[in-house]
Amino acid sequence: MAVSFRYAVHTDLGTVRTNNEDSAFASPRLLVLADGMGGHAAGEVASAVALRVFAEVDQTSGAELAAEFLRAGRLARRALFAMSEADPLLESMGTTLVTVGSDGDRVSVGHIGDSRVYALRDGALYQVTTDHTHVQRLIDSGELTPERARTHPYRSMLLKSLDDQPAGPDLDIIDAQIEPGDRVLLCSDGLSDYLDPEVIGATLMTPDREQAAAELIRAALAVGTRDNVTVVVADVVDEDTSQASPPEAADGTGQTDASAPASVLAAAPVVVGAAEDGVSLSADAAAALRGCLPEVPFDSTAPMAGARVSTPGAGGPAAAESQPSQSQPSQSEASQQTEEAWPSSTTPADYTSSADPASPAGTVGATGHAAPTGPTGATDPDTVPVPDAPSRSLPGVLAAAAVVVLAVLLLLVLG
Repeated sequence: MAVSFRYAVHTDLGTVRTNNEDSAFASPRLLVLADGMGGHAAGEVASAVALRVFAEVDQTSGAELAAEFLRAGRLARRALFAMSEADPLLESMGTTLVTVGSDGDRVSVGHIGDSRVYALRDGALYQVTTDHTHVQRLIDSGELTPERARTHPYRSMLLKSLDDQPAGPDLDIIDAQIEPGDRVLLCSDGLSDYLDPEVIGATLMTPDREQAAAELIRAALAVGTRDNVTVVVADVVDEDTSQASPPEAADGTGQTDASAPASVLAAAPVVVGAAEDGVSLSADAAAALRGCLPEVPFDSTAPMAGARVSTPGAGGPAAAESQPSQSQPSQSEASQQTEEAWPSSTTPADYTSSADPASPAGTVGATGHAAPTGPTGATDPDTVPVPDAPSRSLPGVLAAAAVVVLAVLLLLVLG
């Protein structure tokens, strides 16, 4: 059985923001969503860079998706660290990230932060991922109910994120029991923080996934979501049985196209948010990114240009093509990013867990495991070169100045 996705991707600024710090990407074998943080500009840079790195994940049958997700997360973290060292305006930037991938036989999920993956099966909605937040920890310990968590003052406080801390944690990896016939939802907290699961589930049941994605965005806007809101709605299909039905249009929509190639894998990738809009990078930050990831070209005006998206069955790798986002106008009042990265362990840790949509338990059985190595010839994230950057340490500057002053005084006394 060969598993792939048919998808719809929508984003919106929300009711108060003037810039989109979310980025999302969808292809027949890979779905990724990132919600940037770090204030004006920095958050969108983090999400766009992370998305660009994850677009290189190899989904061929010979690749281990768990290893690919961990490797991509480490490469993205090293890149964010190098850029923030080179440009003080990017300091403390980061992003949440969720990704769902198929290697042809099974589906794997990777996540860090509070963006979520849901699965809809037989009319029942299951949360596949567990938020890496302070309030989720309080819920897990029994100190807080899910109902009270929705209004908790620290509900956006993150315990983990993909940020510019070089020794930060890895993504959690889930060997998800997601099967053909299921529908999956990737969403930023601009949706999940504002809509009850019952509303999300009922809307996700809309047969047409484009309509379902649009309705989810509209529902979040209707209740006044203050954050950017982005969704990826994807139907999980068996490629072998899907050949009997008319193929989809190449834009990834739910419409059919009699002239499209027979394989579902011929559908073009879709990009929305900051990764489609482009970002602003200083010369120093751009140079640091090139030095850190020389094999991943990054054009700040078109971050996903040149991405090597693996689409077996469609004639080999295909470049990602940006599609216009189908968002609605939003108000222009500016606001600041409210998410903050909670201090985390300085030792990288690998996590693996399993989640079965047949059980509403979500993520279960987290255990440590040794990090797999990446594919031969690929950049090893543990040896990625980080360009040297001038120190910004004020104490060091003051110490040097004091030495110079003492030397001058000593010369005056001796003279």
